[in-house]
Amino acid sequence: MGFSIPHYIVCGVTIALLFLPLSAGMARNYNGWQSSQGWNQSTYHRLTPTACAKYCDLIKNASIKHRVPKNLIISVIRVESAFNPNAVSHKGAKGLMQLMDINSTNINPFNPGDNISRGTALLSRLIKKYNNLELALAAYNAGEGNVTKYGGVPPFKETQRYVKKVLQHYHALNRG
Repeated sequence: MGFSIPHYIVCGVTIALLFLPLSAGMARNYNGWQSSQGWNQSTYHRLTPTACAKYCDLIKNASIKHRVPKNLIISVIRVESAFNPNAVSHKGAKGLMQLMDINSTNINPFNPGDNISRGTALLSRLIKKYNNLELALAAYNAGEGNVTKYGGVPPFKETQRYVKKVLQHYHALNRG
């Protein structure tokens, strides 16, 4: 009887999903337990934030063109879509950087190049407008009108979690 472990190949490295929860930096062994598949030992590794999972050249080019830190673009993509170019949110945001229709006119939001370029341009504009990364991220997530209305990060749990996650990932990449 065969058993297949779901896996992906990322930058030439095979990652077995069963043993790789996303987090940061260590391995843990479990010995002496019995699984339903008959295993009695397992090891899993926590992932450290990586500099770039996919679309590295597109991210680098957008970073240079729009003067947005590469690690910030990576962090936004990771939180927004987990690098899934076909992601669609319950509110209709599309693609890697989860662009709303108003921000993706005349482009294909599911095309990684178009999406990264347009999303990074938007992020660049918001960073310049607010001169504050936290407010720029809040506006990217909840809209500029909500940042203005509340005079800062809106009191929406989703937006507060979003800003926190992006900044945590961004700072971890910069430390890495």
